[in-house]
Amino acid sequence: MGEPRPGTPHPPLPSATLGRFVAVVTAVIGTSMFGWQIVLIDPAVTRERAVCLAGLAGLPPPIDVRAGTVDAASADAVQRCLGTLGADVLRQMLTGLAVLVAVTALVYLAAPWVERRLRGLRRLDRVPGTEALRADLATLVREAGLRRAPTFLVSRSARVSGNTFGTVASRYVRLDLGLVHAHRTAPARFRAVVLHELAHLRNADVDLTRLTVALAWAFPLGVVAPAAVTFLSALHAPDLARNVWRLALFAVVVQVSAWSVLRAREFAADARLGGDDATTARALLGVGRRPTGWRDRLAALFRFHPLAQARADELERPRRLVSARPVEAFGAGLAAGIAAPPLVDLLSHLPRPLAGLDPVAGGSQAAGLLLGAPLALVLTGTLWRSAWWARRHGDRPVRGAAFGAALVIGLLVGRRLAWSAGYADDRPVWWVELALSLCAVAGGALLGRWVALGADAWLRRLPRHAEGRAVRRVWAAAALATTVLTAGFLGALLVLDAWLADGDLSMLRLLAAREGHPDRVTVVTLADALALHVRVLADQAPYLLAAPLAAALFPLVATGASARRALRVGAVTGMVAAVALPVVVAGAAVAARDPGLGPATLRGLVDGHTLLPVTLVEATAAVAVVAGRRVSIWHGTLAALTAGLLLAPAVLAAGVLLSCDVGPPGGGCAGPDRAAVARALGHALLVAPVFATLAAALGAAATAALARVGPGRRPAGVTAAAVLLGLAAAVVSADGPGSATVPVERDGCLVGVWRLSAGRYHAQVATDSVLGRLAGLTTAASVDLTSGASTGFATAYRADGTATDLYDLSVAEGTLNGHTVRQVRRGTQTYRWTARAGRYTQRNVVTTGDLVLLRVDGREADVTTVVDDSASTYRCGPGELVIRFDGDDGSWGEETFVRSPA
Repeated sequence: MGEPRPGTPHPPLPSATLGRFVAVVTAVIGTSMFGWQIVLIDPAVTRERAVCLAGLAGLPPPIDVRAGTVDAASADAVQRCLGTLGADVLRQMLTGLAVLVAVTALVYLAAPWVERRLRGLRRLDRVPGTEALRADLATLVREAGLRRAPTFLVSRSARVSGNTFGTVASRYVRLDLGLVHAHRTAPARFRAVVLHELAHLRNADVDLTRLTVALAWAFPLGVVAPAAVTFLSALHAPDLARNVWRLALFAVVVQVSAWSVLRAREFAADARLGGDDATTARALLGVGRRPTGWRDRLAALFRFHPLAQARADELERPRRLVSARPVEAFGAGLAAGIAAPPLVDLLSHLPRPLAGLDPVAGGSQAAGLLLGAPLALVLTGTLWRSAWWARRHGDRPVRGAAFGAALVIGLLVGRRLAWSAGYADDRPVWWVELALSLCAVAGGALLGRWVALGADAWLRRLPRHAEGRAVRRVWAAAALATTVLTAGFLGALLVLDAWLADGDLSMLRLLAAREGHPDRVTVVTLADALALHVRVLADQAPYLLAAPLAAALFPLVATGASARRALRVGAVTGMVAAVALPVVVAGAAVAARDPGLGPATLRGLVDGHTLLPVTLVEATAAVAVVAGRRVSIWHGTLAALTAGLLLAPAVLAAGVLLSCDVGPPGGGCAGPDRAAVARALGHALLVAPVFATLAAALGAAATAALARVGPGRRPAGVTAAAVLLGLAAAVVSADGPGSATVPVERDGCLVGVWRLSAGRYHAQVATDSVLGRLAGLTTAASVDLTSGASTGFATAYRADGTATDLYDLSVAEGTLNGHTVRQVRRGTQTYRWTARAGRYTQRNVVTTGDLVLLRVDGREADVTTVVDDSASTYRCGPGELVIRFDGDDGSWGEETFVRSPA
């Protein structure tokens, strides 16, 4: 369809001026807090802290990532050296924020008074002979739709122009003397100019304009000038060179952002003109129009008013006013990225941690919430305006992916331009940062697509010419849902950005150490960091996952048919899996081949054999919905959640039913405890849906890409499945680039399969221990247990440094206080091992279905614990391996293995 005539009513949604103003405020606040942190720093105290920390070089590290231990003495010494650092940082940032607010308020309140005094403005109602002019102005005020008339002022300027200014308490419209004369000589021109000025009041952008101007003055006065004086007084050339360009760049970003607000308000005011007024405005703009080149367009970025050519183009093609331009998203993301680091520092140094948030990552999550609101305003405002126009005029709706991706790219660029980035020496390895950036951009594209999908779906449910109030109500709900989703996305991005730093104490190095290679980061380590973040949120702050998942379903309420289909697929998948899940657990119980399994054992079997199938079932439901028909990824999330609702009680019921069927006679049913309920619900309704959504997104991307190959190829869905399996195999097997592996000592004699031939164990037993209570001890004692080849276990040592212990109903037996004691163990454990010169260590133990039971006569207790790293001694010969370990409390154990031909 052709372009509608100018003067088409504005969409009843937030304007582009508001979105750009939010970006300006975000950028100025972020730079101001860190700038004043530099200004108020105490050099003497900083040097004292540095000298104190340098004196701790002889102490062990506070955190040993290789061993996973914390040295309390070293940590206390570091804390004493830091002293009041947290309080100092908080004071510095809050001082900068207070200075910025004070200067901005002063400029905002003083600007109208200064303009009236400098220009010598007079009230129009006090000028004699202006009765006809005032009557025509009153008519134009009513025509503009204003409830309250502004105060008209007259200047001595001969220009045919005007200006709108003021504060919340008073609004003024300045009429230049040339414009007053045009009332008689050129009434059409007078009418167009006055309606343009009144349109600023109608658009409610006067306060945004004046606050923007105030910020544009407050930033150089309250931030740039003090920071420049601080840098110059330091007289350190390297620091000066490193900071001056950053300070100048921030000043340019702030000024360009501020001027873009002023230009946007002019375009919005022009769009209010219609019919003959718009024609007159184009004619007026045509007077100063001339061909514009790239220099003029570049210079236009630094102008308060847009070029005449640009304004005329907007009047002729009003569709451009509501288009989703990626450059606007990039600017908003750039501002948020600049503000993110100081905001995280501020929230991390609060006297008391925020309620319900992790003390370490809480600052990042709270910063994500505070920055998510302005970014959501930009996203929903822009994409909903574009969708409203497309719905009203029959145009093609915007997809939103490019807009969301541009926003995240700006966020990443701003994060790297921030002040703190200039002082950081622990940036992630290049390929880790690249992988995180690509995932973040993909997430931004999904977020933009989600907002555009919701806008299109909801506006289709409303009448084509729905009133503004109905549109605003739906938009407000969308803005709230987008805020929650954006906050969760941004908070996770900030947490992972901190975790993936390449420092000695970073979370990424700690995870790499758990995997057995502390000096080398792999692709699996990166994936483990993402999975750990999801699991931590599900355990410590589940609402940080539940709220975004619930908000993600907002557009689906408007898509009845597709949403019902997703519900059906999720329900069928969940019911089938719920019926099959107890069969899986029963099979695991039968495989144990032990009729004496107790309730605790059964609960352990259920817990160890159901969480992974739940994830696979929900991922299958999500991928099936997205691949079966062209629907959104969020329909896959709905299907996964539906399946999870049915699977969570099935997991709990499986444990109860099996304990009733297999448990001892008369023992009753072992109901699930609170921890088991929380874990089952958290996994089925939080963790599994998150990974199901990621799987659906990856599958949809692969299907969309492969669908372009052509009809003569294999079906896209089959090929996409093959690609997904290949990627999964690559992730599991790939190491990825990184630092070189530290040489590991491994005695080749151990490589092979060994079976236990004899085992001797000596342990101290306290009266209040589990075994002491079962045996009825009144004083501390010791117990000796032995095991043989018939009740032993096998160990397989591999050349790559991994080993697996298989406990096939391993039993060690002894006597304590006249009672027969048996320690029964089953399951498998995999770990990494090193052996050289008689020293043997094993670390990073991962257990599967591991159960350790103590049986004293007819009583039983589950004593399964997390297996820690250990150090032992060993002797290895061609056919025999002896491993001995000694404990600090006098306990010891010695195991003799014979090499197995298997």
